[in-house]
Amino acid sequence: MLSFINHTGHSLIRYAGMRSVISFGLAVLFSAATLVSFQVTDASAQSVCFERTALLKHLSGKFEEAPVAAGLAANGSVVEVFSSPDGLTWTIVLTQPNGATCVMASGESWVGMKQPKKGKVS
Repeated sequence: MLSFINHTGHSLIRYAGMRSVISFGLAVLFSAATLVSFQVTDASAQSVCFERTALLKHLSGKFEEAPVAAGLAANGSVVEVFSSPDGLTWTIVLTQPNGATCVMASGESWVGMKQPKKGKVS
């Protein structure tokens, strides 16, 4: 059985403290961006990894999250952003070429942004 609870009884994907979630999420997001930019080969050493199908089922079932963005990293990994329809929760997932699927960051209050038109910066 797949468990998303650590040894202290806290959820590995969600933590109740708002400040902790925001601070931790920003730190992990920065770390994830750094890891991807340096073409990390083993994200499982840096983050929490699961079997892809089970993780996506969990994100969809418990948080109603679905993919809202995706990109291909230089090392061939796929970076995906999942969000609930109302944006209350979000998760950034990295799937490596070897199939390892790892949660890089998660948090609350996702806001989608439109890309500016070519030549315009806002």
